[in-house]
Amino acid sequence: MSKRATFDNIVQMVTRPLVGKEKLSIWGGRCAEGDLLAFLDGWDLSRMPYRIWEYVSDIRFEKDTLPNEVALLQRGRLFGEGGDLEVRRDGEEFVWRFIGKPKMRPPEDYDLEKNDFWHRHPDAAFHQYKQTALLWGEKRENGFWFDNRVAGAELAYPGVAGKRVQLHYKVFSRAGRVQFVWYTGLSEWKEKKNG
Repeated sequence: MSKRATFDNIVQMVTRPLVGKEKLSIWGGRCAEGDLLAFLDGWDLSRMPYRIWEYVSDIRFEKDTLPNEVALLQRGRLFGEGGDLEVRRDGEEFVWRFIGKPKMRPPEDYDLEKNDFWHRHPDAAFHQYKQTALLWGEKRENGFWFDNRVAGAELAYPGVAGKRVQLHYKVFSRAGRVQFVWYTGLSEWKEKKNG
């Protein structure tokens, strides 16, 4: 889990070298609903294998998939070590934003100057720090995930062995405010002993 917050830890985080355009790609724009599958397919999806698809009626955690019901999709998140691509429905379109490895670009026709964060903010720089979060649910002997706080949810975390799962992510802040969060992956959570 995350380190305990102390004054020394906070000072260390905010005095690290800042991260700018040489170490980070940041893009954002809009995509028509009918073009969403082609838009997603235009990315290097092998570098973002984890998926969270939020439909009108359920949320699915998957690996290496595309949405199978675009008309019912409300949000999607594709993430991994290569980057974090988020899409969110806005009427007949999807608003998207990407943060990831330098030199990663959106598909052709979406790599416009207006969609490039660094074109509008060439001197921006961020404090970066890594975090982990324990996800809901414990894998039972029957192979299903369960958490009594969300008993009706169909929890499933693809490609991770073990009883509990943690999410790894990077936080990018500027002027004391979180600007971007990049989910980097999932792994088995193991309890650490004190001392």
